[in-house]
Amino acid sequence: MKLKNKVAIVTGGGKGIGKEICLGLVKEGAKIVIADLDKENSSNVIKTIIQNGGDAIYVETNVSNEQSVKNLISETIKQFNQIDILINNAGIRHVKKLEDHSLNDWNDMISVNLTGPYICCQAVIPQMKKIGKGKIINFGSIASFMGRPDRVGYVAAKSGILGLTRALAIDLKGTNINVNTICPGLISTPFNKKYAEDPTHGEKWGKETIVGRWGRPSDIVGAAVFLSSSESDFINGSEIKIDGGWLAAKTREGEI
Repeated sequence: MKLKNKVAIVTGGGKGIGKEICLGLVKEGAKIVIADLDKENSSNVIKTIIQNGGDAIYVETNVSNEQSVKNLISETIKQFNQIDILINNAGIRHVKKLEDHSLNDWNDMISVNLTGPYICCQAVIPQMKKIGKGKIINFGSIASFMGRPDRVGYVAAKSGILGLTRALAIDLKGTNINVNTICPGLISTPFNKKYAEDPTHGEKWGKETIVGRWGRPSDIVGAAVFLSSSESDFINGSEIKIDGGWLAAKTREGEI
């Protein structure tokens, strides 16, 4: 197993992509800490992991609150004695016209989607330095590379994740801690359910990808496992797009 006895913190691990990552890491031998505000869904994931012979705990965590993250680190060390992997998956999104996008909306986007990963990284890095190695995976988006309509705060935050990843990677030179970003595209999660199931646009949007469909949360797991493992030791400050080729090429109706 690629991650035997490794300890992984997964923020937003209670559902969607985070849930699938937790289950995927466990299959490779990792011990899981779900950091989430959603106690019910997180507890269900923990139950599934334990029933299948894995080891996992839930720590209620607000990633944008420094004290809450400090408690997360403390509880993780108390239970597992070390932290090998941090996956900054937690995120929120407001979809509003620019004129309706309030300062509170903007602050929400930045605090959870950008400041949260920064706080979590800063808190976990000393623990990784103690064991001489670590893997940090931040979550960007296709919105890290392009403007998206009615998502000004979200696009700004997800663009910032790429900069955060690169800056952390160079600041951690010589520590054996790798920092990379996964950038999902159209993934059919609870986050995107109303779009994926929209009777007018849902199927059409999926067909806009080169693969020809919406992605599934399970489509993200392989990259998360790889970037968490020693197989990715020479990858640092980079990003992996998992979008069915949506950013790589576009076609107009009738071209193909």
